[in-house]
Amino acid sequence: MADTFRNAEAEIKIILAGGTAEDARRALGLEPGNGKRLGIHFWDAPREDGEGIRLPLAEAGAIIRLRRPDRGGGGDKGGKGDKSDLTAKLRPCDPAALPAKWRENRGGKGWEFKVEEDWSGSDRVWSASLKVDGTFEPPASGEGNGPAAWPPPLTPDQRDLLAHAGITDAGLRGAVALGPVRAVRWKFSRPDLARPLTAEFWSVGDDGPCFLELSLRAPHADAPGAQELLERVVLEQGLRPAPRQASKTQTAMTELARNYLRGAV
Repeated sequence: MADTFRNAEAEIKIILAGGTAEDARRALGLEPGNGKRLGIHFWDAPREDGEGIRLPLAEAGAIIRLRRPDRGGGGDKGGKGDKSDLTAKLRPCDPAALPAKWRENRGGKGWEFKVEEDWSGSDRVWSASLKVDGTFEPPASGEGNGPAAWPPPLTPDQRDLLAHAGITDAGLRGAVALGPVRAVRWKFSRPDLARPLTAEFWSVGDDGPCFLELSLRAPHADAPGAQELLERVVLEQGLRPAPRQASKTQTAMTELARNYLRGAV
């Protein structure tokens, strides 16, 4: 399928959760003060379903994500002019079903569209995302557990992309902002890896789950070797990722939705 798309790559990921995430951060020498702090929000229309949580937009394959600089200190604070980005993503998606305008990685001033395949263990999932840069305000104050009426300021092109997952303006009206996730991101190189490595440490609330995701990008032809090399680096640090890699976005959104529903009662 990769031959269908120009410039498509594989993003290879390893996720470590809980105490293993903290161990991995320390083993790799990732100091919070040396990374970029982010506050991350998502939009969905969560509801309880028995003992579980339903996320209708995510279940339809649509993710709406806002990332803002976070200077810490108890609030999702970014200074005026700080670069933020709002992303509309289809994941999973069938790239072959997308119209021609969404089949080529491209970008312009303040925006980027890309189609790529996520590799996590033995899982392979295609995604298509349109990211727009801006100086977005935070959708909610504090920990965002209460209702946040601020709608996602999607561009017409982002709405068009989401429409291919069946998400229309009517489907977005019930969406609320969930978050923030507190994150720290590092980008660095290692002599034992041929490609730059990105690390992101996510924490959801004071007592919620935390994750460290390691990722790198490679052309499809090189992806198997790059994945093997990244896995070897992790194992050589004495770390053991879970055999089944759960999506950090799905896990974080479920926890955020649970917090939101508790606060809305």
